Amino acid sequence: MNSLVIQKTDSTPEISFLKKGELKITGRSLPEDVHKFYDPIIDWVKKLDIEKVKVDLKLEYLNTSSTKKILHLLTSLDDNGNIKELDVNWYYEFDDLEMEDLGEIYKDELKRIKFHFVEGVDIF
Repeated sequence: MNSLVIQKTDSTPEISFLKKGELKITGRSLPEDVHKFYDPIIDWVKKLDIEKVKVDLKLEYLNTSSTKKILHLLTSLDDNGNIKELDVNWYYEFDDLEMEDLGEIYKDELKRIKFHFVEGVDIF
């Protein structure tokens, strides 16, 4: 497995998926073409042949179409039978109830993923 790294822009998050199974998505997600940005990443994770994956999601803002793609990305990880252990660290700022609620919705939608909620001040 190769690493996958995509630099962040003003409208897209940084994506860093290292060979050792660590996926980090950080920043803001409001790409002009959400399919063009996320579909190659989703296709990539569907083909992963690794037993353990840890996901750190530190999104300070995401638009509606990005929320759907992030869920699709997490679902693709959840459905990948090669992955035996799957943990998500969901970061959100203190008092950001919308981001906390979104993480709870994702948690309820996914079967195998273990969610860990990390609340903080100035975590971005």
